[in-house]
Amino acid sequence: MIAFSNTGTGFKGAISYVLKEHEKHLPFHKKPIVIEQNNVWGTSSEIAKQMRFIADSNSKSSRPVLHIAFSFHKDEKLPLEKSLQAMHLALKEINFHKEKNQYLLVKHNDTDVEHYHWVINKVDLEARNLDTSYIKNRLQVACDKVEKLLHLRYTQGRTIIYDPEAEKGYRFTKKETPKNKIFQEKTANISDTKQFIYDQLQKVLSYLRNITNLDKELSKKGIECKTTFNKNGLSGVSFRYNNQAYKGSQIGIKAKDILNAVRENQVCSLKQQIKCLSEFHRNINNALKDIVKDYESGNSVADFDKHFRKHEIVLEPERLFYNGFRISNKSIEQFKKTADTLVSGAIKDFEYQKHYYNTLMQKQPKEVPLFFGREKILTQNKRLLKEQQNAVEPQLKIKISRSQLPDFSSAFRKTIKEHKEKLAELTGTENKNLKTVAVEKQQKIKRKIY
Repeated sequence: MIAFSNTGTGFKGAISYVLKEHEKHLPFHKKPIVIEQNNVWGTSSEIAKQMRFIADSNSKSSRPVLHIAFSFHKDEKLPLEKSLQAMHLALKEINFHKEKNQYLLVKHNDTDVEHYHWVINKVDLEARNLDTSYIKNRLQVACDKVEKLLHLRYTQGRTIIYDPEAEKGYRFTKKETPKNKIFQEKTANISDTKQFIYDQLQKVLSYLRNITNLDKELSKKGIECKTTFNKNGLSGVSFRYNNQAYKGSQIGIKAKDILNAVRENQVCSLKQQIKCLSEFHRNINNALKDIVKDYESGNSVADFDKHFRKHEIVLEPERLFYNGFRISNKSIEQFKKTADTLVSGAIKDFEYQKHYYNTLMQKQPKEVPLFFGREKILTQNKRLLKEQQNAVEPQLKIKISRSQLPDFSSAFRKTIKEHKEKLAELTGTENKNLKTVAVEKQQKIKRKIY
């Protein structure tokens, strides 16, 4: 969990930026989504005016705009509720309270990394100014504390961290040994070149999932990479940079290390994909359940977009989108037509019952004659009165059977099964390698004994 912040004077520019109003042709599924807002409404210009009105109540606040961006690791796909919990806890650590300040929270969907933007009015509704001194350090401590509290993925490289045992509740981290000290060479040029290749290779291996892309990714860094393969796969690797060439063993990363890193990335990626696919399927079903509840509550026009958006799914005319995954929307469109037919029938039935009810309630008792037919009229009037007393005003009832809902189970089950088979194959290979290493170690021990 990482937080970046800055302050400014213009609300309109900050709001327009987080809403990406400058990107007119952004695809629908990549457009930002407003997640939360407090005491602001309307267009970006209207929200800016409302924030400015409150900011002007404190003449000492020269930079009332606070912009904070939170991002989570790309492999850490959190439910929206937990992401919100993490951000609110972090902001509370810097003394921001969502009930007191105007703010706008927007989620961006144009990258693989989950990230959110907050535009906060530092001047609260009581004209008090939020203290943002040392805000960057305070946010580092806050994020570190929240990661430990909610068991989130640890973020390395912070210069200041949360420490409950320290007098002030935090401490500065010790400076790490400079990376250019890893390779102790007599010639600085050689040492620097090796270190550069090592650092760039480590970065590439942190995300590489296909060994054939290794040379392509390193070429972006200006490093030439040559790989050799045998029947078992990658057998050797060498690098050239700054007119210097080295084998992988000279750099400190062998072919086996590269294979293990790629395999680990593939395993993590498959696990994350399986998790996201399961969430996608569950969220579709939950959205459909909410739509059915909406209809059955008497709403003849259910807002499909709203219900899917509530479960973080973008509904487009042909596809559903969720965290980079997509699936055909044809069955949803068919369900809409079925629901429209059921609604139309329910409305006609309701109108007929309403007409019958109104006609019954408007009937007046017949005048009772003095002699002939008196008993008959009295009986009819009593029957009418009883019917009117027992009559219940009809309500629009729309009944949708669960069997009429679209079923995505087979599509998701098939894809998840394929991913699990790939994962089993990868982890099986990994376990096989571990067993081989264990056997080799046992053999070495036996040789030493005898």
